[in-house]
Amino acid sequence: MLTAPVKLENGVQIVPDKGTPQGGIISPLLANIVLNELDHWIESQWQYSPLCTWCKQPENGYRIAKKTRIVNVKRHYSDFLGFKMKVHPKGKEQVVMSHIADKNLSHKRQKLLEQAKRIARPRKGCGEAGEIRLYNSMVTGMQNYYQVATHVNLDCAKLNRAVMVVLTNRLSTRMGNRLSRTGRKLTGFERKRYGKSKMLRYVAGTNEPIYPIGYTQHKNPLFKKREWNIYTPEGRKGLHDNLRINVPLMLTLMRQPLYGRSAEYADNRISHFSAQWGICAVTGGEFTNVSEIHCHHVLPRNQGGDDSYENLMLVSESVHRLIHATQKDTIAKYLCLLSLDKEQLKKLNKFREKVGLAPVT
Repeated sequence: MLTAPVKLENGVQIVPDKGTPQGGIISPLLANIVLNELDHWIESQWQYSPLCTWCKQPENGYRIAKKTRIVNVKRHYSDFLGFKMKVHPKGKEQVVMSHIADKNLSHKRQKLLEQAKRIARPRKGCGEAGEIRLYNSMVTGMQNYYQVATHVNLDCAKLNRAVMVVLTNRLSTRMGNRLSRTGRKLTGFERKRYGKSKMLRYVAGTNEPIYPIGYTQHKNPLFKKREWNIYTPEGRKGLHDNLRINVPLMLTLMRQPLYGRSAEYADNRISHFSAQWGICAVTGGEFTNVSEIHCHHVLPRNQGGDDSYENLMLVSESVHRLIHATQKDTIAKYLCLLSLDKEQLKKLNKFREKVGLAPVT
């Protein structure tokens, strides 16, 4: 095959002295010959992994090495994206049983305990209320991500016990424990998610609630319906309905009295709520109540800015305060509270530069 003649476009036949015919059936055979040694070397890197030298049968090292592998999920758990999954029989069917993966559970436990300790001993510039809000944001993020695990309530119950031991011990004083069952009025989001929980506690003095990590309920993951598509009127309607914003909140925003504001300001504020899909322009967090929605003038009015659509942007209250903050303590407080990543910080500093303030880091 290597010396088979090749017919050129002009009809001349030649015998090639290098390469193989394109698409020739000898190509995979030659590839196997050439790559045979490479395949054996790659196999040795995981099968005889140095990480598994303690194993009495090092040739089975792949079973404990952290690499892609095939797992019988009827007998063993399989880890994937922070979850561990297994199937077990239920009647005539096999159903999934899932938990937070052991490694992730240990990591989250450590992070929550560290933040719980900071509530009792706040960092400079954060304050006790700031540390509580940061802890609550960690809890909300964990619950939103892991709530699709079928047994997430059992895993989070373990986390809740560990956290409450720390908080109970560290918030105890001579006058008693500062953990209380009463505090400030809950926001709409807090009332909807934690209002029925008997685990909810407040910190006396700040009256801020501490979100209960143990009050986590399984939520079935949402799948795209097969009938939703872009090819039929019915299919497109399903897609559009799924993209609806928080209409009740938008209506509340529309009905909010704006004394001394122009009609242009009121109209463009609603337009931005729709265009931004009801989320903050800096953090991307969803607005849950009207009080946290602030309409920011990109170019301040005292510098010639107006109420045009291009000069407005909706941000959360904390972000708005940080955009205009000048005192070091205030800047440190809100940076700690918001915990912005690099991209969010970049957006924030663009707004600060527009109002004539130095960027923050």
